[in-house]
Amino acid sequence: TVIAIIALLAALILGLAGNAQKKAARDKAEVEISQLGGFLTDYQMKYGRVPQSKDALKDALADANHSLSNLLDPWGVEYEYEPSSDVTFYLWSTGGSTNDNREMFIGDPEP
Repeated sequence: TVIAIIALLAALILGLAGNAQKKAARDKAEVEISQLGGFLTDYQMKYGRVPQSKDALKDALADANHSLSNLLDPWGVEYEYEPSSDVTFYLWSTGGSTNDNREMFIGDPEP
């Protein structure tokens, strides 16, 4: 019975640690999306429009030596970026989801 109790406690602790890591990754993604959004606002103020593609955004981030120039989220997947006009955009992470589970998305996903 002692072994069973120890195994149960270990499973609980491991489960809590996993949830904490998932929350930390989501929090980091939210902060990074906010940073990218600030960069895009500055870019739009300077050039009168936002970058017109993800590749153009990557180039602008690299030119600015921005820490997120690789556009990778905490799960190692590229952030998604889609301009919706010359001055507005959608920017989001799939939240580590490998399918189209929009409930996992972080940021402002394209409709």
